[in-house]
Amino acid sequence: MATKAMLRKQILEKLSEMDKITYEQRSQSIAEQLFQEETWKNAKNIGITIARFPEIATQAIIERAWQDGKTVSIPETNNKTKNMQFRIYKDGDELCKKALGLYEPTEHAIIAPKTTIDLLVVPGVLFREDGYRIGFGAGFYDRYLADYQGNTISLCYSNQITLNFTPESHDLPVQKLVIENNMK
Repeated sequence: MATKAMLRKQILEKLSEMDKITYEQRSQSIAEQLFQEETWKNAKNIGITIARFPEIATQAIIERAWQDGKTVSIPETNNKTKNMQFRIYKDGDELCKKALGLYEPTEHAIIAPKTTIDLLVVPGVLFREDGYRIGFGAGFYDRYLADYQGNTISLCYSNQITLNFTPESHDLPVQKLVIENNMK
């Protein structure tokens, strides 16, 4: 069986072959599926990353959350401690580009305590249908999820579903997958 690192590299290379139009269409289709989910409709406070290609685009999801009157929080990572926290993100807020190439809130943004986030959109590279995932390798979300009590959901392209990995003892599954063209 391939290692997580090998699987991660293979799928990221494959996803990176998508052209911009296909990427935008697929991302929008998955976002529309998310908006039909009860956990989305009922959530008041959303935790979500500002994705980078080839991850499913999240800007339209963030904008929809604002339109729906939801509070949006985005992660702030600490590469030294490998921990993260979420900070409230409002339209027009300043962002800074971190070492991993992600846009994150500045330290001026208000911290969103874990207990206030009722829906966490968890990123990943590969997923099993039972909610286990291979992330980007730093373990930020595995550590954050260890004592997170809210709802979890991941968005994924249909070709990100696999059975080719065995979860490790520290891995925690998300509660629901929104799979492109097929809700699970």
